[in-house]
Amino acid sequence: MVKISYVCPIYNKKNYLKDVTNSIKNQVGEFEKEYIFIDDGSNDNSISYLQKYTKNWKNIKILSQNNFGPAIATQRGIDAANGDYIKLVGGDDIMEPNCTKILMEAIMKFKSVAVFSRYKLLKNYKNIQYKSDDELLNVRTLDSPILETVKSNFSGTTPTLYEHNSVKTSGGCNKKIFIEDFSLALGLSRFGSFTFIDNVTSYGPEEDENRIMNNKKTQLIHDYNAALYYFIKDNDELDPIIKRAACKKALGRSYNWCKRNKKKSLINKMLLLKISLITGRSDYHKLIRKSCTFFYDKVGNDEIRYRVL
Repeated sequence: MVKISYVCPIYNKKNYLKDVTNSIKNQVGEFEKEYIFIDDGSNDNSISYLQKYTKNWKNIKILSQNNFGPAIATQRGIDAANGDYIKLVGGDDIMEPNCTKILMEAIMKFKSVAVFSRYKLLKNYKNIQYKSDDELLNVRTLDSPILETVKSNFSGTTPTLYEHNSVKTSGGCNKKIFIEDFSLALGLSRFGSFTFIDNVTSYGPEEDENRIMNNKKTQLIHDYNAALYYFIKDNDELDPIIKRAACKKALGRSYNWCKRNKKKSLINKMLLLKISLITGRSDYHKLIRKSCTFFYDKVGNDEIRYRVL
């Protein structure tokens, strides 16, 4: 029987853990389950709540570490997993009861290394109307997803399912980066096809100020660029078209961040580097590195963890 490893990093999520653990426990489908939770140095007593809500569960591991961030925490969970597939779960996300089942159907049917579904943000979890439709909606598959992953930032935790052997081969989450999901998808894009479905399979809290997408936007933008930097640097054999696209994406992202957040002139260093790219510059990984270091004299030390050296 196929085995699913649920990997759920936790950092200060005690108010969500009852809903999160219930949604994991209530997953339906014909597969074996193991549960791996990683407490990433929470200071709100999350681990006690987690132990309470998972009391008497079988095949469960609860790991603890200092606060190193989601990439290191997630990879620690993946390293401890024994399943055929990795089902990541955000520490404040809940899944449709058929989330795993429908993702597993898609990834197995199309023999992909990853499947991505839809995710919806809600103000609260009190009145969720779960859907009962198991039909795969608007299926799309990319046989060679590297370029589109670079250009479209495919990523995600709870709405995804990953084939474990391919995750191992790819190296998993880049532990030099704070945020986990984009580096994981980039690495996987070299080893097989990606499948996309339009089913909404999971939900997250829209207004929680502690969510990375709400309170760590600069870190998020930086880490997307850092993921590209390490990916291009470590895979020099990639087609120059892919390298150029990664460079264009990273420089554009930093340029837009500066224009939006620093209220600077439309002309800044990132724009000049984009022009140099257009006019033939081809030291791609060095240009992407500059898109990361561009942040460092503009933000405080606490805004970006794990800076590119």
